[in-house]
Amino acid sequence: MSENLLKQIRNGPHPLGLHVASTTNMWTGATAAFPLFQLGGLQIHPDLQNKAEDLRKDISNHNAEDLLPFVMKQAQSRLAETLAGIRLYQYHPYQRKVKPAPLFHKIGSTEILDYGDGHQSDVADDSPIVIAVPSLVNPAYILDLKEDHSFMHTLAEMGIHPYLLDWCAPEDEELGFNLEDYILKRLIPMIYEVHRHHNKKIHLMGYCMGGNLSLAAAQILEDDNIIESLTLIATPWDFHAQQPTHLSALTDYFLKMDQNDQKTASSISDMMELNIMQLFFFSLDPTLSDRKFRKFSHFDPASDKAENFVAIEDWAGDGCPLSPEVSKDCLINWYQKNQPHKKCWRVAGHVISPRSLNIPGHIITPTADRIVPAASAKALRDLLPNFAHTTANGGHVSMIAGKDAKTILWPIIASFLK
Repeated sequence: MSENLLKQIRNGPHPLGLHVASTTNMWTGATAAFPLFQLGGLQIHPDLQNKAEDLRKDISNHNAEDLLPFVMKQAQSRLAETLAGIRLYQYHPYQRKVKPAPLFHKIGSTEILDYGDGHQSDVADDSPIVIAVPSLVNPAYILDLKEDHSFMHTLAEMGIHPYLLDWCAPEDEELGFNLEDYILKRLIPMIYEVHRHHNKKIHLMGYCMGGNLSLAAAQILEDDNIIESLTLIATPWDFHAQQPTHLSALTDYFLKMDQNDQKTASSISDMMELNIMQLFFFSLDPTLSDRKFRKFSHFDPASDKAENFVAIEDWAGDGCPLSPEVSKDCLINWYQKNQPHKKCWRVAGHVISPRSLNIPGHIITPTADRIVPAASAKALRDLLPNFAHTTANGGHVSMIAGKDAKTILWPIIASFLK
């Protein structure tokens, strides 16, 4: 096998062993569970009780001896589809080749990129200025995914001057940062820098946990009168809403895993820390991986649809290690203690309270999001009754980076900013 082909083969989705083992266990277990289901002895989620009863009535009209081989064949077929989808993903020829936007400013390892002077930009001196703030967990380039599918470039084409904050991998100083440090020592100074450069108010836009960080910054800066508006996209607030009941207990184990890795290794690899976070997200919806790769197995590999899937999946498997204190803030203070929703998340002495904001804003809530369930985002929307509201179809990532986002959601966001 050539060296070029070896480089092309992906070893994801991450962690690969977990995804393969989970789907294998699910479909081999389906056959074993079928007789127990027929007898009414299988524990069913309360939300699925009615569907389970309907199915049990339906299969009671069929010969049980014929059904068991049928279930076995279906389970084997679905397992084969999922594994085929993973293999197609691993060998897909797509590679991201996007020209980086110019660097506007850098503080520590954090960069802010200027998308206002692109070759197709319609940005003018009087254009609105927006800073897009992504999550700390995954790379910023989800908002600049492909040459022909870039939220940042599309905003520039629509006459908005966009900047993208890229947290990058933590170095020296950032290794000791918590969320408050990132807000006070990186985000807010970057906002000031862009404001000084243009001498005009800034539209702040946060995606996922970048929305939480942007909201805190906007509240702290409100008296300075430099924030024009706040846009929040798929931003969680009530971290207990619609989340699995086991999630709070699991957060302790995720942190212990990270601590054990630090004790047994002189340096922690990016992949080791990334896999711990991937395990956390996997636990939010353990069947998602099986569903999406089984579906992907039927895509035409040469289609734009398949290429977009691979681009997003590559991004989802990419990322930087989080500092220990940021991990603790997210897993313990947010997901376990639910500090934002309980009004006890403090930054620079301020209790972060959405109701206290007086600036205009736009909140975009998802409909099919497991990372930020609708109820979690709705809890924030209820605290911002004066904000414009848009409901976006799709999942956590597809709503902002899916193939339809360019024609459906991006123009809505641009219209508000203008």
